[in-house]
Amino acid sequence: MAYKELSGNIFNTSAMAIVNTVNCVGAMGKGIALDFKLRYPEMFKEYQHICSQHLLKPGQILPYRKTSPIILNFAIKDDWKDPSRIEWVEETLSKFVTNYQQMGITSVAFPWMGAMNGGIPVEIIKQLMRKYLSNLPDDIDVEIYDFDPKAPCNLFKALVDVKENKYSSTQLEEVSQIKARYWEKIFLAMATNSVSSMNGICHFIVDGKRIIGKTNIERLFVFLTQYSRHSIQIPDTLF
Repeated sequence: MAYKELSGNIFNTSAMAIVNTVNCVGAMGKGIALDFKLRYPEMFKEYQHICSQHLLKPGQILPYRKTSPIILNFAIKDDWKDPSRIEWVEETLSKFVTNYQQMGITSVAFPWMGAMNGGIPVEIIKQLMRKYLSNLPDDIDVEIYDFDPKAPCNLFKALVDVKENKYSSTQLEEVSQIKARYWEKIFLAMATNSVSSMNGICHFIVDGKRIIGKTNIERLFVFLTQYSRHSIQIPDTLF
């Protein structure tokens, strides 16, 4: 087994499975869960439906196998308003260690669960996760990520490619549902050289306001996902 603690963007992993931390009321509004919601909207819909039926409980793991990587939703909160609980983190870790072989998982990437918006001191989380994950058998590789908000991911690299191809804001509006004026703001932010990730784009502020709001962020993630998969074509400009 390879066990690694890394600094970077967890979405750059090549692991077979990736862990998301969730609550049990169907909300993914902050932190890593919001990133998962934006990147995997169909996963979010299924998770939300299960929560609406009150089927997900703290301490459980909800797998989603319709993507690559597989997404493992670890329920370490009850309501999103409440902090994570260390006993629920431990319960999910115990269940993962007991069941990963049955699930066929040979590599997995974790965040430090509950250490950011969850409110659990990071040193306590590190001690607990190392206890469960650092000495597993050699049939699984484990990565644990310290989040680096400046680390680029594949979607930001796709955005750089869009910019370098010099598509006009009008062309991009036609295929993305994002108005041309917002594309111009995005490219201006990238031109400052202070933005190196999707996190930087989403939180870039001009005159006290973010350059794009929630709806345009969602549209940007959808567009870049399609663009990176070569499943979208940008039409030529008409003269």
